[in-house]
Amino acid sequence: MRNTFSLELLKRLHLARYVYLNEDFNEIYAWFGGPSIKIFEFTGDEVGEATIVNESTKREYSLSEEINFRDVTTSIDSIVRELYTGESDE
Repeated sequence: MRNTFSLELLKRLHLARYVYLNEDFNEIYAWFGGPSIKIFEFTGDEVGEATIVNESTKREYSLSEEINFRDVTTSIDSIVRELYTGESDE
C-alpha cells in the first residue's frame, strides 16, 4: 500500500540531517543536529521527542556537546526496538 505524507511534514523534514521511516507505526524520526530526535506522524503532527544517548558514557547529550552520528542511529534503534518489543534498553 502506498503511504501519503503531508506537505507540512515534508516542509519540516527538509532541514533534517537524518530521517528514519517506521512504516509499521506510521512514524518518522528526524534528527536536526541537536541533542534530540523529533518524532512525527505521517500527517505531519509532532508526536514526541527523544534525547540522544551517548553510548560510551550512557548519558544524554547536552546542548553544547558534539554529537556522534552513530549515537543518533543507536538511539533511534532503541526507540524502534521498544515499540516492537515493549522493552527498553535500560
